[in-house]
Amino acid sequence: MNWPFIRYFFGYLFHAKTRQRLLFIAIFGLIISSFALLVLQSTMGGLQGKLIGRSKAVVGTGVFEFPNTSEEEILGFVSELSKVGVRPIKELEVELLVKYGQYYAPMIVHGLDPQGELPDFLEGKTFEDLVLPRSLAIKINSTVGDLVRLLSPGHLDNLIGNVPRLASLYVDYLVNTEVPEIDDFHGWARLLRIQAIVGKKVVNKIRLYNDYDQEVLNTIAEKHAPKGWHFQRWEDVHATLVWALSLETAVFVFLFSAMTLLVSLAITSGLLIFFSKTKGDLASFWVMGTSERSLFQSSKIFLFCLTFFSVGLGIFFGLLFLGLLDHFGPNIMPDVFVDRKIPVKITGIGVFLSFSIPFSISLIFAWQSLKSFRKDINYLTYIRSLGS
Repeated sequence: MNWPFIRYFFGYLFHAKTRQRLLFIAIFGLIISSFALLVLQSTMGGLQGKLIGRSKAVVGTGVFEFPNTSEEEILGFVSELSKVGVRPIKELEVELLVKYGQYYAPMIVHGLDPQGELPDFLEGKTFEDLVLPRSLAIKINSTVGDLVRLLSPGHLDNLIGNVPRLASLYVDYLVNTEVPEIDDFHGWARLLRIQAIVGKKVVNKIRLYNDYDQEVLNTIAEKHAPKGWHFQRWEDVHATLVWALSLETAVFVFLFSAMTLLVSLAITSGLLIFFSKTKGDLASFWVMGTSERSLFQSSKIFLFCLTFFSVGLGIFFGLLFLGLLDHFGPNIMPDVFVDRKIPVKITGIGVFLSFSIPFSISLIFAWQSLKSFRKDINYLTYIRSLGS
C-alpha cells in the first residue's frame, strides 16, 4: 500500500522542477564512496596477496622444525605427510658465511636434494653445488661458475686451534625470488655438501608448499614426527608483516569510511530541503485520509531504496572497473617494481564492507533527517498557515 507514495517520492526527486542539486550531489557521493572503497580493498588485497604468495612460494606455507635428526627417521614422517596431499620437502638449514675473494656475507643456506622434489622456483635447476640469489651474489661480487667458500663458525675443527669448517662450492645458478629478505641472505646448496660441513647426515626442517589441514598435520606429527618437533605456519613466522598489512588495510578503510561521513552531511542537508519542498503534497495526502504513520513509513522505505540503489550502483561500477583493470590494465609501474601491473583480488568480505559501511552510515543519517522533519512538521498548523 506504500508503493504509490514511494513512486511519488522518486518521481518528485527526478522530475520536479524544484529538485535539489544538493541531494543529487549526495547520491553521487554515495556512489563514489562505495566504488572507491571496493577498488581500494581489491587493489590493496591484490598487492598484498602477490607479496604473500611470492614469500610462500619460497619459504613454504608452513615448516616443521626439530633438532638435527637422521634422514632415516624423517622418511616415514615425510611419507605420511605425502599421503594427505601435503607437499613436504626436507632440508638442512644452517647459518654460514659465504666468501668470494675479499668479500664476506652472512647467509642462511638450505641444504636440498637436487634429485628429489624441489620448490617451484628451483624446478629444472639440477645443481651440483650452490644456487645463489642475484642480490647476494652481487654483495660478494660473484657470478655463475665462481668457486666460493662457505664457512661455519658454529662447527669447528681442532687443528691449530679451533678452525671454522669450510667447503668450496661452485655457483651453478643465480635466481631472483623477488622477495628481498630472501634474496639478500639465503642460498640453496646440495644437501650432501652441507651435511659434510655439519659432519652428520641429518636434516632439521620439513617445509610444506601447499595448503593443509592443521588438525590433520598435528595428528600425523604426534604419531610419526621426531621428538622435539615444532610447527610454524607462514603467518606465525611473519606475524609482524601480517599485522602491518592488516593495519594498512584497516587504516585505509577507516579513511574512506570517514569520507562517507562527509557525504552524509550533504545527505542530511539535502533531505531536509527535499522534505520541506514536499511537505505541501504530504499535507494533501494527510487531508485525503492517509495517516501520518503511513507517510512516515513510506518515507523510510523511500530512503532505504534510494540509499540501497546508490550504494549498489557504486558496487556495480566498482566491479566493472576492477574487471576491466584486471583484463586490460597496462603496466603502469616502473621497472624497479615487482608488480608493474596493478593486481586485483576481489573478496566477499571486501564487497560486503564496501556495501555495508556506506549503506549503514548514510541510512542512519537519512533516517535522522526524516525523524527531525517529522518532529518539526505539524500538518494541521501548516494547512492553517496556507489560508492566513
